[in-house]
Amino acid sequence: MRSDKLESIQNLDLTRNSLTHKGAAMLAQCGHLKKLKRLYLGENDISDKGTAALAQAEFVSQLAQLDLRFNNIGVTGGLALAQSDQFIRLQVLILQENSVGDETLIALAKSPTFANLRKLNMYRTDISLKGIKVLARSKVLSRLKYLNLARNYLYVDAARTLAGTQSLTNIETLLMFDTGIGDEGVKVLLDSEAFSKLKTLRVT
Repeated sequence: MRSDKLESIQNLDLTRNSLTHKGAAMLAQCGHLKKLKRLYLGENDISDKGTAALAQAEFVSQLAQLDLRFNNIGVTGGLALAQSDQFIRLQVLILQENSVGDETLIALAKSPTFANLRKLNMYRTDISLKGIKVLARSKVLSRLKYLNLARNYLYVDAARTLAGTQSLTNIETLLMFDTGIGDEGVKVLLDSEAFSKLKTLRVT
């Protein structure tokens, strides 16, 4: 593709393209994606090395949406992303089905770079109460409207912690299905004054 064509692209979907860290590194080095706003890289295998390369790409400072679901990303790659100071316009971050763990969630929750996030998908990312405690206190992520914490190691204490948040008060959609919060956890979430804007709660 001609470079002048690349410069006009705002949405780039490379989902299921058998990309590895090498492909991600090549993408990161592309200097022609000057208007890119949404990047979909789901269901590839970019791994930690590819994620680290992407975190340093010039175009990430323009991104409003980044989808990295199913990419064999671990804690190292997650932290490379969360500790980057480039994602200043990012509104949607999807890390679903990557084992990035509490460390990544904690780093995201503390980094002012991610203050514009509106949607955070941490479905099955090895999150536990440790990460939830920091998330619930995060002033950085106070603009979140959509939060997916499904299929993680979460129990009623995690639900209580979230219910007591004083900063995540703009949540409209909260997904916590396939966790262990139980009926009591559901009740404390529904009774929480912090979630007065909640429109969708999905649990099992």
